[in-house]
Amino acid sequence: MGSKFLLIIALSKSLTTEDYGVLSMVLTTLTFLMFFLGLDFYNFSHREIIENDSLKVKFLVNQFWFHLICYVVYIPIIYIIFINDIIPLSYIIPFYLLLVLEHFGQELFRFFNLFNKPNQANLILLIRTGLWIAIMVIVEYFILERPITIEHVLYYWIAGSFLAVLYSLIYVFIIGSTDFKTINWFSIDKKWIKTGIRISLPFFFGTIAYKIIEYSDRYMIDWFLDKSAVGIYSFYANFANIINIIVSTITITLIVPNLLRAISAKEPIEIEKQISKFFKELWVTTLGVSVIVVFLIFPVLSWQDKPEFKAEIVVYFVILIANIAFNMSLFYHFLLYAYKKDNSILKPTIYASLANIVLNLIFIPKFGLIAAALSTLLSFLLILILKRKYWLDFNSKDIE
Repeated sequence: MGSKFLLIIALSKSLTTEDYGVLSMVLTTLTFLMFFLGLDFYNFSHREIIENDSLKVKFLVNQFWFHLICYVVYIPIIYIIFINDIIPLSYIIPFYLLLVLEHFGQELFRFFNLFNKPNQANLILLIRTGLWIAIMVIVEYFILERPITIEHVLYYWIAGSFLAVLYSLIYVFIIGSTDFKTINWFSIDKKWIKTGIRISLPFFFGTIAYKIIEYSDRYMIDWFLDKSAVGIYSFYANFANIINIIVSTITITLIVPNLLRAISAKEPIEIEKQISKFFKELWVTTLGVSVIVVFLIFPVLSWQDKPEFKAEIVVYFVILIANIAFNMSLFYHFLLYAYKKDNSILKPTIYASLANIVLNLIFIPKFGLIAAALSTLLSFLLILILKRKYWLDFNSKDIE
């Protein structure tokens, strides 16, 4: 995680601002499409596994087939993206391979956390986000003594993701060898998958609405301005995003599963304990990391030594505040999710994403990058306010 962050920051100095913008569009599109690939199906399957532990292997096998079908179905969509020159067509094959491997690796990471195996989860996360970067830097920079390019990043990343997936599958089959031998791998429960898609769609729409707020501004900046502007904006967004990454890795993935189990078991004392722990950890992690990244940005800009980046420093602080608001909204988000108040999750994000699109379309052509940052801030504040309201309305009633 830290290695990938450092790599992205380092490349902002070594790459031209335009090439950095191209790389940013690759990363943005990759992240965005990963959510489309999964349709947030894990929200359904994880709840099913928690509530029906004896059927967990059957559910996981069916989830595997569901994702495999998605990997094939989305090939034409990816081709359309590339022929419209959002990303250079020469990157289409490594992009697709990376998309599939990263998505599958993310699902395996969630699998390990769901079954309380944080060591395995952190190991594959290290391989996916750190090991390949270290090898790339050693080989390309120190041994071959040549600058790291976009192509180098893509191919080393593919190798790292493949290694993480391979290790995870070997581990899963070793610990679950008995269970997997009794399962008919080609017996697909279509009804269960259809139910999962139907139930997951509200989460999917909510997630996509979030990602529209988080990433659509890059596409509009590219459309109204240029790739260099995308590079500058993405640099600040990437730097501020370290807050979201750490909160997701340390707080969300480790604490939320225990909260879900407590609520599923209807244990009032444990529920209160887990809610209190979640709230405290979320605040401490978010604000602690925020303070650190506020002070880190200035020496990084001095080292980077690019005037065009320094000229937009205000954009960074606006995005930083927006990320704090986003992380605070996660407290109410996961409480509503745990009590299956899916509509209360979906509506705020839909409203905020629509507002975000309108604000960006109107103000980016007139005011540039600061308009994109302010649009993001206003959108996340709207989500925080609405989700808090929906949770308080629900919590004022008796929770059985």
